[in-house]
Amino acid sequence: MKPQNKILPAIIADNQQQLDQMLKLVPFAPYIMLDLMDGNFVQAKSLDFPMKIPRGPEYQLHIMAADPIERLKTLPKNIDTAILHAETLGNISAAIDEATKRRVKLFIALNPETSIKVVEPYLNKIDGVLVMTVHPGQYGAKFLPEQLEKARILRRLKPDLEIEVDGGMNDKTIPLALEAGANQFASGSYIMKNPSPEQAYRRLIDLAS
Repeated sequence: MKPQNKILPAIIADNQQQLDQMLKLVPFAPYIMLDLMDGNFVQAKSLDFPMKIPRGPEYQLHIMAADPIERLKTLPKNIDTAILHAETLGNISAAIDEATKRRVKLFIALNPETSIKVVEPYLNKIDGVLVMTVHPGQYGAKFLPEQLEKARILRRLKPDLEIEVDGGMNDKTIPLALEAGANQFASGSYIMKNPSPEQAYRRLIDLAS
């Protein structure tokens, strides 16, 4: 049975004050992605400080950093799902063990150049896969539609898998990702830079229903 469809506003911020302001823009969202970037694995930096995250929504922490296991060990309170990049993990099993110890769900993210073969052996041990449809590290990067083939293959391999797509998700691209088999959609600039974030969010909810 295919899992529930979700829209997640994706948030970047330089400091706690900015993070608080961004969260106040999306009080209506039950699921939120927080983009942590270390300026090393990706060029940009975001949320690379000891975060304080209010209770309420379910939070995913998308860890785009060169030291993902260490980040997992110091996960902020109230994070429900940690997303670690396959490209930063020498040992996916170690990440699974650490996430289990921390009692958080674990998604493995795949950059455009990374094959799904990297995660295939672990599909029954992880909670989901994040397919990057852009090269990570910035809002508004170019959408790469060919990456949706990964979602198609993953859905065939494991029909009940949580499959998230991140990168260039808007009212034009979410229908494509949905058709490919994705059920979670992280949207940054389309929601967060819209004059009415709630209106943009509701539009995407309708498209993903």
